[in-house]
Amino acid sequence: MPKDEHAKDSKFLESNMKSTADKLVKFISTVMKKCLKDPKTNESNKECLQHCQKVYKSTLEAIQKSVEDVFSDDFFKANVDVSEFSTNIDTCDECFSEMTDPEFQKFDDWARGNASDCLDKIVKYSNTYLI
Repeated sequence: MPKDEHAKDSKFLESNMKSTADKLVKFISTVMKKCLKDPKTNESNKECLQHCQKVYKSTLEAIQKSVEDVFSDDFFKANVDVSEFSTNIDTCDECFSEMTDPEFQKFDDWARGNASDCLDKIVKYSNTYLI
């Protein structure tokens, strides 16, 4: 893999994962918080949202680790950490499918696409060594 392509992909991943963390924090503190406070949200959905809040907070740690992994050229670990983010999206998918607020589906679609884009780039390097 050419070093300039590696540098470009690393920059993309670092930038993308940092913006992902920012967007995730915003989603938790606005959309999820609003829904949890809404008296129309039934108890089952509230429990699901509370669980997903915890899951997404741990996701923030995985995202931060992935940024550090990419920075240190450890794409194998970055693959594991971004895969955790992807798995956590799946964990909350059923919960979000029951929400009437379109922001949940919009976030879910964005998060899936973002995780996929990052994994596509990471996989190029996770099993190779740069010369």
